[in-house]
Amino acid sequence: MIRTSTARRTKFFVLCCCAALCAPAAAGAKLQIITFDPAGSIGTYPWQASQDGSVVGFWYDGSVNRTKGFIRAPDGAFTVFDHEGSKTTAAYGINRSGVSTGYWTVDAGNHPGFVRAPDGTMTEFHAPGDDNGTFPIAITNKGAIVGTYYDFYSIAHGFVRKPSGAFNTFDVDGDTYGTNAMSTNKAGTITGHWGSDDGFVHGFVRAQDGTITSFDGPNSPTGTFPMSINDDGAIVGYYADQNYVFHGFMRGADGGMDTFDIRGATSTVINSINRGWKVAGYYLDDSGAAHAFIRNANGKIKIFSVSGATGTYANTVNDAGIVTGWYTTPDENYHGFMRTK
Repeated sequence: MIRTSTARRTKFFVLCCCAALCAPAAAGAKLQIITFDPAGSIGTYPWQASQDGSVVGFWYDGSVNRTKGFIRAPDGAFTVFDHEGSKTTAAYGINRSGVSTGYWTVDAGNHPGFVRAPDGTMTEFHAPGDDNGTFPIAITNKGAIVGTYYDFYSIAHGFVRKPSGAFNTFDVDGDTYGTNAMSTNKAGTITGHWGSDDGFVHGFVRAQDGTITSFDGPNSPTGTFPMSINDDGAIVGYYADQNYVFHGFMRGADGGMDTFDIRGATSTVINSINRGWKVAGYYLDDSGAAHAFIRNANGKIKIFSVSGATGTYANTVNDAGIVTGWYTTPDENYHGFMRTK
Protein backbone atom coordinates (compact mmCIF):
# COMPACT_ATOMS: atom_id res chain seq x y z
CA MET A 1 0.00 0.00 0.00
CA ILE A 2 1.47 3.36 -0.96
CA ARG A 3 1.28 5.88 1.82
CA THR A 4 1.86 8.96 -0.29
CA SER A 5 2.66 10.04 -3.81
CA THR A 6 5.92 11.72 -4.82
CA ALA A 7 8.11 13.38 -7.40
CA ARG A 8 11.47 13.11 -9.11
CA ARG A 9 13.99 13.97 -11.71
CA THR A 10 15.72 14.85 -14.89
CA LYS A 11 19.47 14.61 -14.93
CA PHE A 12 21.21 17.86 -14.62
CA PHE A 13 24.82 18.21 -13.55
CA VAL A 14 26.37 21.09 -11.68
CA LEU A 15 29.63 22.48 -10.19
CA CYS A 16 31.33 25.49 -8.38
CA CYS A 17 32.93 27.82 -5.82
CA CYS A 18 32.94 29.06 -2.05
CA ALA A 19 31.23 28.55 1.40
CA ALA A 20 28.52 30.60 3.10
CA LEU A 21 25.63 30.36 5.48
CA CYS A 22 22.42 31.07 3.65
CA ALA A 23 19.56 31.01 6.13
CA PRO A 24 20.13 31.58 9.83
CA ALA A 25 18.92 29.05 12.36
CA ALA A 26 16.47 30.30 14.92
CA ALA A 27 15.58 28.93 18.31
CA GLY A 28 13.74 25.67 18.02
CA ALA A 29 14.51 24.10 14.67
CA LYS A 30 14.21 26.49 11.80
CA LEU A 31 15.19 25.85 8.24
CA GLN A 32 18.87 26.32 7.57
CA ILE A 33 20.50 26.18 4.16
CA ILE A 34 24.27 25.97 4.21
CA THR A 35 26.15 26.54 0.96
CA PHE A 36 29.69 25.35 0.49
CA ASP A 37 32.60 24.59 -1.84
CA PRO A 38 36.07 23.16 -1.30
CA ALA A 39 38.69 25.89 -1.66
CA GLY A 40 39.48 26.45 -5.32
CA SER A 41 36.43 24.59 -6.64
CA ILE A 42 34.84 25.64 -9.90
CA GLY A 43 32.16 22.99 -9.61
CA THR A 44 30.87 21.24 -6.46
CA TYR A 45 28.52 18.23 -6.49
CA PRO A 46 27.42 16.96 -3.07
CA TRP A 47 25.86 13.51 -3.51
CA GLN A 48 24.79 12.19 -0.14
CA ALA A 49 24.81 12.99 3.58
CA SER A 50 25.40 10.40 6.31
CA GLN A 51 23.34 10.36 9.48
CA ASP A 52 25.74 12.69 11.33
CA GLY A 53 25.61 15.28 8.53
CA SER A 54 28.89 14.41 6.82
CA VAL A 55 28.49 15.05 3.09
CA VAL A 56 30.27 13.15 0.32
CA GLY A 57 30.65 14.23 -3.30
CA PHE A 58 33.11 15.51 -5.85
CA TRP A 59 34.43 18.83 -7.15
CA TYR A 60 36.49 20.25 -9.98
CA ASP A 61 39.87 21.74 -9.13
CA GLY A 62 40.54 24.25 -11.89
CA SER A 63 44.12 24.82 -10.76
CA VAL A 64 45.11 21.31 -11.89
CA ASN A 65 42.13 20.50 -14.16
CA ARG A 66 41.12 17.45 -12.13
CA THR A 67 37.94 16.23 -10.46
CA LYS A 68 38.46 15.18 -6.83
CA GLY A 69 36.40 13.62 -4.09
CA PHE A 70 35.47 15.33 -0.85
CA ILE A 71 33.93 14.68 2.53
CA ARG A 72 32.56 17.68 4.40
CA ALA A 73 32.37 17.12 8.16
CA PRO A 74 29.42 18.38 10.24
CA ASP A 75 31.63 21.24 11.51
CA GLY A 76 32.29 22.37 7.92
CA ALA A 77 35.84 21.04 7.63
CA PHE A 78 36.71 19.49 4.26
CA THR A 79 38.71 16.38 3.51
CA VAL A 80 39.60 16.32 -0.18
CA PHE A 81 41.14 13.31 -1.87
CA ASP A 82 42.01 11.83 -5.23
CA HIS A 83 43.92 8.93 -6.67
CA GLU A 84 47.37 9.96 -7.80
CA GLY A 85 47.53 10.23 -11.57
CA SER A 86 43.76 10.08 -12.14
CA LYS A 87 41.92 12.88 -13.90
CA THR A 88 38.70 12.08 -12.05
CA THR A 89 38.05 10.76 -8.56
CA ALA A 90 34.34 10.87 -7.71
CA ALA A 91 32.65 9.79 -4.46
CA TYR A 92 28.94 8.92 -4.43
CA GLY A 93 28.11 7.14 -1.18
CA ILE A 94 28.96 7.24 2.52
CA ASN A 95 27.66 5.16 5.42
CA ARG A 96 27.28 5.84 9.13
CA SER A 97 30.78 4.49 9.80
CA GLY A 98 32.28 7.09 7.46
CA VAL A 99 33.20 4.54 4.79
CA SER A 100 32.72 6.00 1.31
CA THR A 101 32.68 4.65 -2.22
CA GLY A 102 33.10 5.88 -5.77
CA TYR A 103 35.48 5.45 -8.69
CA TRP A 104 38.58 6.91 -10.25
CA THR A 105 39.62 7.02 -13.89
CA VAL A 106 42.58 5.41 -15.64
CA ASP A 107 43.86 6.05 -19.14
CA ALA A 108 43.15 2.47 -20.22
CA GLY A 109 39.44 2.98 -19.63
CA ASN A 110 38.76 0.12 -17.18
CA HIS A 111 38.10 2.55 -14.33
CA PRO A 112 38.13 0.91 -10.88
CA GLY A 113 35.67 1.40 -8.09
CA PHE A 114 37.00 2.17 -4.63
CA VAL A 115 36.18 1.85 -0.95
CA ARG A 116 37.66 4.59 1.23
CA ALA A 117 38.11 3.97 4.96
CA PRO A 118 37.81 6.84 7.47
CA ASP A 119 41.61 6.84 7.82
CA GLY A 120 41.89 7.69 4.11
CA THR A 121 42.94 4.25 2.86
CA MET A 122 41.48 3.66 -0.61
CA THR A 123 41.01 0.10 -1.83
CA GLU A 124 40.25 -0.39 -5.51
CA PHE A 125 38.05 -3.11 -6.94
CA HIS A 126 36.65 -4.29 -10.26
CA ALA A 127 33.39 -6.06 -10.94
CA PRO A 128 33.94 -9.25 -12.97
CA GLY A 129 34.03 -8.43 -16.69
CA ASP A 130 34.38 -4.65 -16.31
CA ASP A 131 36.42 -3.89 -19.43
CA ASN A 132 35.09 -0.33 -19.42
CA GLY A 133 34.82 0.51 -15.75
CA THR A 134 33.13 -0.15 -12.40
CA PHE A 135 30.92 2.64 -11.04
CA PRO A 136 29.62 2.29 -7.45
CA ILE A 137 26.60 4.42 -6.60
CA ALA A 138 25.65 3.48 -3.01
CA ILE A 139 26.98 1.80 0.14
CA THR A 140 24.94 0.33 3.01
CA ASN A 141 25.73 0.70 6.70
CA LYS A 142 27.00 -2.89 6.65
CA GLY A 143 29.37 -2.07 3.78
CA ALA A 144 27.61 -3.68 0.81
CA ILE A 145 28.13 -1.65 -2.39
CA VAL A 146 25.88 -1.53 -5.44
CA GLY A 147 26.50 0.01 -8.82
CA THR A 148 27.03 -0.59 -12.51
CA TYR A 149 29.91 -1.91 -14.58
CA TYR A 150 30.48 -1.80 -18.34
CA ASP A 151 31.71 -4.72 -20.41
CA PHE A 152 33.90 -4.80 -23.53
CA TYR A 153 30.99 -3.56 -25.67
CA SER A 154 30.14 -0.78 -23.18
CA ILE A 155 26.93 -2.55 -22.13
CA ALA A 156 25.89 -1.86 -18.52
CA HIS A 157 25.40 -4.58 -15.91
CA GLY A 158 24.39 -4.34 -12.25
CA PHE A 159 26.55 -5.54 -9.38
CA VAL A 160 26.53 -6.04 -5.62
CA ARG A 161 29.85 -6.15 -3.79
CA LYS A 162 29.45 -7.81 -0.41
CA PRO A 163 31.36 -6.54 2.65
CA SER A 164 33.60 -9.60 2.21
CA GLY A 165 34.56 -8.39 -1.26
CA ALA A 166 32.62 -11.13 -3.10
CA PHE A 167 30.49 -10.07 -6.09
CA ASN A 168 27.07 -10.86 -7.46
CA THR A 169 26.34 -9.47 -10.93
CA PHE A 170 22.94 -9.33 -12.58
CA ASP A 171 20.94 -8.27 -15.63
CA VAL A 172 17.27 -7.92 -16.45
CA ASP A 173 16.24 -10.47 -19.09
CA GLY A 174 16.12 -8.80 -22.51
CA ASP A 175 18.23 -5.79 -21.53
CA THR A 176 19.62 -4.99 -24.96
CA TYR A 177 20.93 -1.64 -23.74
CA GLY A 178 22.04 -2.71 -20.29
CA THR A 179 21.04 -2.78 -16.63
CA ASN A 180 21.88 0.13 -14.30
CA ALA A 181 21.63 -0.23 -10.50
CA MET A 182 20.79 3.04 -8.72
CA SER A 183 19.90 2.38 -5.08
CA THR A 184 19.64 -0.28 -2.38
CA ASN A 185 18.11 -0.61 1.09
CA LYS A 186 19.12 -2.43 4.27
CA ALA A 187 17.34 -5.62 3.13
CA GLY A 188 19.48 -5.72 0.01
CA THR A 189 16.65 -4.87 -2.38
CA ILE A 190 17.97 -2.96 -5.39
CA THR A 191 16.27 -0.67 -7.87
CA GLY A 192 17.38 0.84 -11.15
CA HIS A 193 16.57 0.86 -14.84
CA TRP A 194 17.26 -1.12 -18.03
CA GLY A 195 17.00 -0.58 -21.78
CA SER A 196 15.02 -2.79 -24.17
CA ASP A 197 15.62 -3.33 -27.89
CA ASP A 198 12.88 -0.83 -28.83
CA GLY A 199 14.93 1.94 -27.26
CA PHE A 200 12.66 2.43 -24.23
CA VAL A 201 13.87 2.48 -20.62
CA HIS A 202 12.12 0.50 -17.87
CA GLY A 203 12.38 0.30 -14.11
CA PHE A 204 13.23 -2.79 -12.09
CA VAL A 205 13.37 -3.99 -8.52
CA ARG A 206 15.65 -6.88 -7.52
CA ALA A 207 14.93 -8.82 -4.34
CA GLN A 208 17.77 -10.13 -2.18
CA ASP A 209 17.16 -13.64 -3.56
CA GLY A 210 17.88 -12.34 -7.07
CA THR A 211 14.28 -12.20 -8.31
CA ILE A 212 13.88 -9.23 -10.67
CA THR A 213 10.56 -7.50 -11.41
CA SER A 214 10.32 -4.97 -14.23
CA PHE A 215 7.85 -2.08 -14.18
CA ASP A 216 6.90 1.11 -16.02
CA GLY A 217 5.20 4.38 -15.28
CA PRO A 218 1.60 4.87 -16.45
CA ASN A 219 0.31 5.42 -20.00
CA SER A 220 3.13 3.75 -21.95
CA PRO A 221 5.96 6.08 -21.00
CA THR A 222 9.06 6.44 -23.15
CA GLY A 223 11.26 5.93 -20.10
CA THR A 224 10.96 5.00 -16.41
CA PHE A 225 13.86 5.89 -14.11
CA PRO A 226 13.77 4.64 -10.51
CA MET A 227 16.29 6.53 -8.40
CA SER A 228 15.90 5.56 -4.74
CA ILE A 229 14.42 2.86 -2.48
CA ASN A 230 13.75 3.09 1.26
CA ASP A 231 13.77 0.39 3.93
CA ASP A 232 10.04 -0.25 3.46
CA GLY A 233 10.63 -1.05 -0.21
CA ALA A 234 9.05 2.15 -1.55
CA ILE A 235 10.71 3.30 -4.78
CA VAL A 236 10.74 6.83 -6.18
CA GLY A 237 11.88 8.16 -9.50
CA TYR A 238 10.55 9.82 -12.61
CA TYR A 239 9.14 8.81 -15.97
CA ALA A 240 8.92 10.48 -19.36
CA ASP A 241 5.52 10.68 -21.04
CA GLN A 242 4.86 10.55 -24.78
CA ASN A 243 5.85 14.22 -25.04
CA TYR A 244 9.08 13.57 -23.10
CA VAL A 245 7.85 15.55 -20.11
CA PHE A 246 9.08 14.21 -16.75
CA HIS A 247 6.72 13.27 -13.92
CA GLY A 248 7.51 11.91 -10.47
CA PHE A 249 6.34 8.55 -9.18
CA MET A 250 6.28 6.43 -6.05
CA ARG A 251 5.93 2.65 -6.24
CA GLY A 252 5.03 0.72 -3.12
CA ALA A 253 6.47 -2.64 -2.16
CA ASP A 254 3.17 -4.18 -3.28
CA GLY A 255 3.64 -2.78 -6.80
CA GLY A 256 1.02 -0.03 -6.55
CA MET A 257 2.11 3.28 -8.07
CA ASP A 258 1.19 6.92 -7.50
CA THR A 259 2.34 9.78 -9.72
CA PHE A 260 3.13 13.32 -8.71
CA ASP A 261 3.75 16.73 -10.26
CA ILE A 262 4.42 20.10 -8.69
CA ARG A 263 1.60 22.41 -9.72
CA GLY A 264 2.66 24.57 -12.66
CA ALA A 265 5.84 22.58 -13.32
CA THR A 266 6.99 21.78 -16.83
CA SER A 267 8.92 18.78 -15.44
CA THR A 268 9.02 17.14 -12.01
CA VAL A 269 11.86 14.92 -10.82
CA ILE A 270 12.05 12.86 -7.59
CA ASN A 271 15.56 11.80 -6.62
CA SER A 272 15.37 10.35 -3.13
CA ILE A 273 13.17 8.86 -0.39
CA ASN A 274 14.12 8.27 3.23
CA ARG A 275 12.96 5.89 5.96
CA GLY A 276 10.28 8.38 7.05
CA TRP A 277 8.84 8.53 3.50
CA LYS A 278 10.08 12.07 2.96
CA VAL A 279 11.05 12.61 -0.68
CA ALA A 280 13.29 15.19 -2.31
CA GLY A 281 13.69 16.39 -5.86
CA TYR A 282 13.28 19.41 -8.07
CA TYR A 283 11.02 20.81 -10.75
CA LEU A 284 11.33 23.19 -13.67
CA ASP A 285 9.08 26.24 -13.92
CA ASP A 286 7.83 27.71 -17.18
CA SER A 287 11.01 29.78 -17.53
CA GLY A 288 13.16 26.66 -17.25
CA ALA A 289 14.49 27.52 -13.77
CA ALA A 290 14.91 24.65 -11.30
CA HIS A 291 13.53 24.74 -7.76
CA ALA A 292 14.05 22.10 -5.07
CA PHE A 293 11.28 20.55 -3.02
CA ILE A 294 10.66 18.08 -0.25
CA ARG A 295 7.37 16.25 0.24
CA ASN A 296 6.52 14.86 3.66
CA ALA A 297 4.73 11.59 4.32
CA ASN A 298 1.51 13.53 4.92
CA GLY A 299 1.70 15.03 1.43
CA LYS A 300 2.77 18.50 2.50
CA ILE A 301 5.17 20.06 -0.01
CA LYS A 302 7.89 22.56 0.81
CA ILE A 303 9.54 24.35 -2.11
CA PHE A 304 12.88 26.08 -1.61
CA SER A 305 15.72 27.68 -3.51
CA VAL A 306 19.13 28.88 -2.45
CA SER A 307 19.17 32.68 -2.21
CA GLY A 308 20.51 34.22 -5.44
CA ALA A 309 20.57 30.89 -7.28
CA THR A 310 19.48 30.52 -10.89
CA GLY A 311 18.63 26.87 -10.20
CA THR A 312 18.44 24.62 -7.11
CA TYR A 313 18.61 20.82 -7.43
CA ALA A 314 17.90 18.52 -4.47
CA ASN A 315 19.67 15.19 -4.94
CA THR A 316 19.23 13.16 -1.74
CA VAL A 317 17.45 13.22 1.62
CA ASN A 318 18.84 11.05 4.41
CA ASP A 319 16.97 9.42 7.28
CA ALA A 320 17.65 12.46 9.49
CA GLY A 321 15.90 14.68 6.91
CA ILE A 322 19.08 16.39 5.68
CA VAL A 323 18.78 17.33 2.01
CA THR A 324 21.87 17.72 -0.15
CA GLY A 325 22.31 18.91 -3.70
CA TRP A 326 23.71 21.72 -5.79
CA TYR A 327 22.73 25.09 -7.19
CA THR A 328 23.75 27.32 -10.05
CA THR A 329 24.63 31.01 -9.99
CA PRO A 330 24.41 33.75 -12.66
CA ASP A 331 28.06 33.09 -13.62
CA GLU A 332 26.92 29.55 -14.60
CA ASN A 333 28.96 27.91 -11.85
CA TYR A 334 27.77 25.13 -9.54
CA HIS A 335 27.95 25.01 -5.74
CA GLY A 336 26.94 22.62 -2.99
CA PHE A 337 24.22 23.04 -0.40
CA MET A 338 22.82 21.23 2.60
CA ARG A 339 19.33 21.89 3.97
CA THR A 340 18.83 21.12 7.64
CA LYS A 341 16.35 22.02 10.32
